[in-house]
Amino acid sequence: MADSPERDGFHRGSVTARIIALARSTQAKILVVDDDELELALVCDRLQSCGLEVRQAANGEQALEALRKEWFPVIVTDWQMPVMSGIELTERLREQGSTDTYVIMLTVLDTGFDYERAYAAGVDDYLSKKMPEVELLSRIHAGFSTVNLRRQLQEALEKLAQLQAG
Repeated sequence: MADSPERDGFHRGSVTARIIALARSTQAKILVVDDDELELALVCDRLQSCGLEVRQAANGEQALEALRKEWFPVIVTDWQMPVMSGIELTERLREQGSTDTYVIMLTVLDTGFDYERAYAAGVDDYLSKKMPEVELLSRIHAGFSTVNLRRQLQEALEKLAQLQAG
């Protein structure tokens, strides 16, 4: 197979290979939000090299605007940004009832208080920017898997409700 992960230089079980397979099998869209242009470019380039469809925003306000236009199963956002922080973005998403988007906070803030504050705002996962790249890719893969499972569960619950009503 010309497009196998092994041919791309990745071991079949590696996180990168799993992300590539995921991207090839679905419309794997992701929104990356960061005001640091270099950080944004590095993360986006890496995710695009895995085959993900990547959009970017420089702050929470731009991210909300992008979300008004299209749905993203996974969002990777920085915490500290001008205009609207990643925490405010997450709080707004959750206030709007968005539970089917997996939010990963990628930040330099890494105290216990920061983790608690992020999870209280509705963040699904939290990573320090000091973590290795493979950790981010693993969390993104887990995010897509979680979103798919949530959707399957919702569909099953709807079918069950129809069967009970009918």
